[in-house]
Amino acid sequence: MTLASIKTRQDCSDAEWQARVDLAALFRIIAHYGMSDLANGAVCARVPDEPDHYLVHPYGMFWEEARASNMVKINAEGQPVDPDAPWLNDGVQNLCQWILGSRPDANFFVHGHEEEVMAVGSIEEGLLPLNQPAVYLGNITGYIEYEFEEDEAFGDHFVECLGQNQILISRNHGYYALGETAAAAFFRAYFLRQTCSTQIKTLSMGRELHLIDPQKVARYQDQMAVSEHYHYNGKTEWAGLMRMLDARGRDYAS
Repeated sequence: MTLASIKTRQDCSDAEWQARVDLAALFRIIAHYGMSDLANGAVCARVPDEPDHYLVHPYGMFWEEARASNMVKINAEGQPVDPDAPWLNDGVQNLCQWILGSRPDANFFVHGHEEEVMAVGSIEEGLLPLNQPAVYLGNITGYIEYEFEEDEAFGDHFVECLGQNQILISRNHGYYALGETAAAAFFRAYFLRQTCSTQIKTLSMGRELHLIDPQKVARYQDQMAVSEHYHYNGKTEWAGLMRMLDARGRDYAS
């Protein structure tokens, strides 16, 4: 496949171009932290001034190759606006309809297959209250059984399971992390991997588990949800991540 530019800055509104830049940056950041899966998975965004249109990647693109101009715009039915658009992953097209089409509060989502999340999603208990990020994420995380079907019935089931959760763990498969911003989607994905990795390490010690008290978990979750300073929306760290990318060159924004 070719990764030649599909859209230039002049082809887009200011709002769409900024969404493209943020999306390309999100791809690069995920790759930097080793959270990509070759050309699989998905990172997608809503077009701000066309809320029923979405931005996806050409199938075969590696995350570290992402550029704003490479992103492909699709409509509410998941079809590319440009008839000459490159090959797209139909699973990604479906996810945009199910996630962004049902959740107007979400403008970005990450679908990943990190080994740690697959492992935790493959045990019956799922995510356990063993550490601080587990406390926060446990209150905004749902689960869906793994299916290799993408028909209308499964789409309806997916939307139902997603509900108002910010994270949906697909059993034995991976996860979906949503966010109003690229930063929020990334940090939910990042800390999901962190808490899953910590859980795996804890369980590997073969010792008696010291779970956080359920009443404390509920109280802490309420406190975290309204805290100005403790909320994983990534707005503080995102600026530093962008500085990291810019120091390497701004080709992601081209």
